[in-house]
Amino acid sequence: MNRQVRLFLCLAALCVCVFARPGVNDVSKPVEKLEIIEIKDTYLGLLCTPDRPLKLPDHHDKGVNEKPSDPVPTKDEEETKPVNERYPHAVLFGGTCGGTIISPTWILTAAHCTLFTGGRYVLAGTNNTEDGTGFTRHVKRLVVHPRFSVGPYWLDAKRFNIDQVAARFDFLLAELDEPLPLDGKTMVAAKLNDVSRLIPQTNVGYAGYGAEHHGETMRHEMHGMELSILSEEECAALEEYDSEDMICAKGRPPRFDSACNGDSGSGLVDENGVLVGIASWVENDATECRNGNIVYFSKVSTARDWIRKVTKV
Repeated sequence: MNRQVRLFLCLAALCVCVFARPGVNDVSKPVEKLEIIEIKDTYLGLLCTPDRPLKLPDHHDKGVNEKPSDPVPTKDEEETKPVNERYPHAVLFGGTCGGTIISPTWILTAAHCTLFTGGRYVLAGTNNTEDGTGFTRHVKRLVVHPRFSVGPYWLDAKRFNIDQVAARFDFLLAELDEPLPLDGKTMVAAKLNDVSRLIPQTNVGYAGYGAEHHGETMRHEMHGMELSILSEEECAALEEYDSEDMICAKGRPPRFDSACNGDSGSGLVDENGVLVGIASWVENDATECRNGNIVYFSKVSTARDWIRKVTKV
């Protein structure tokens, strides 16, 4: 009788395994294909890459690459560190956008990224999306800022002579189903800025996987961009700007870094690692990516109370 009972239990367990459907909380392997909205490049601006998300290779695994922290680097060593170690808060979100770690279980990115990706996973702690390093986590919940709006991304830029596609209150919170193992080196939670007015010419930067040229696919190697905060008067050169929820920055010489498709959602930090903005839109983003173009970011201080209410961070 005991043998028959054991056999019955084994068969029942096998049936459960065969017929159960995996959902967003299935963490046995990284998400390989995203649910996205198909939109032609000529019909949108912003900073997303809608129809060519980066895919993770099969050998990505959680926890296999965790290493002990190294000693505190010197100034010269700091400048030569890999991009992801200079921006350890930066992640790939949903295969089409950047994002920022704000706690082991929460990522802050741009709300307009939801137009182009289901946002089902993040990749953190790596400098390359194809070399098998880093940690993947599934997303179990997305929360969009209640005042988010965007437009007119759905119109043909050439037909309607559109140069700008802008967004308001462009914030999205993603809750992970399992904490990231923050190690203080390749994965760090960024501190959130709560100061409304930023000092012009403050040095800032962001890291992401955005394309090099307009309409191209995202890069697999993370890149770091160096900018400085502009005054409100300089930001207001574009009529879409609103100081209530936006800041802007421009690349520093000699490179004059800007932003391109796929850099949406990347976190702008100051030299102390404080998160001040989320990449949202860029000058002439409906038609070009060009060094020297002004990049507009959603102002983190504006959303600070909302972030705290949702995440308790």
